[in-house]
Amino acid sequence: MGIRATRAAIVVMVAVAASAGCHGGGEKSAAPATASPHGGRSGSASATPAYASPRYTARQLADALIKPPAGAAAISKGSGPYETVIKKLSGGAPQATGNPSCDGMGRTGIDVTGSMPSAFVSFAQVGRSPSEVLVAVPDPVAEQAVTQPVPQACRTVKARAAGTTITATVVSDDPLDIGDGGRIIRTDQVTGGTRLRSWQVLFTGPGYLAMMHVVGTDVGRADAESLARQAYRKAGAALK
Repeated sequence: MGIRATRAAIVVMVAVAASAGCHGGGEKSAAPATASPHGGRSGSASATPAYASPRYTARQLADALIKPPAGAAAISKGSGPYETVIKKLSGGAPQATGNPSCDGMGRTGIDVTGSMPSAFVSFAQVGRSPSEVLVAVPDPVAEQAVTQPVPQACRTVKARAAGTTITATVVSDDPLDIGDGGRIIRTDQVTGGTRLRSWQVLFTGPGYLAMMHVVGTDVGRADAESLARQAYRKAGAALK
């Protein structure tokens, strides 16, 4: 599978875990503002909540990303509003099918984090394609992202990218001891006749949420955890 389709597959599960809108159905809520990692927010649908100013700029987040190792190929980087970053990471946001509340750029998720400062890096290595996204979010949003599992209704997501159907199915979804809180999600992704294994590690630090992804034909949990811990050390050193 080409790198463009791989990135599109990555974005499907990034958005499901962080901003797909499975909780809450897309309504804006009144203060106090709390946000589900899947997009839904608590409270009545009467006013737009006020969020504190982000702790970090997109440039600061870009400087805190993991550095692609020597020999990495197809390196891509970007920073800016979260919505723009996710579209660039995917090479054009995938067109989701099936449950509209689980689409790759869920409307409710964009309400929460679409304008938040963010940055990403992705690259290719032999047998795997890692990527990392950092987004500046309030601490309660980051905490919920790593404590709440992917909803059952969003555990199988389909999307279209470059005329190809991508199906991502959650296989496991567990808490992980990393940073101020973490979560590790394994998915199987099928694109055309190719089946890939994907691991996503979410972790938090003060004022940010990180999403580390690694996709490949034979990628193990230890590979994903090792990359995520490298990313956490880099972010922790840079974002003080």
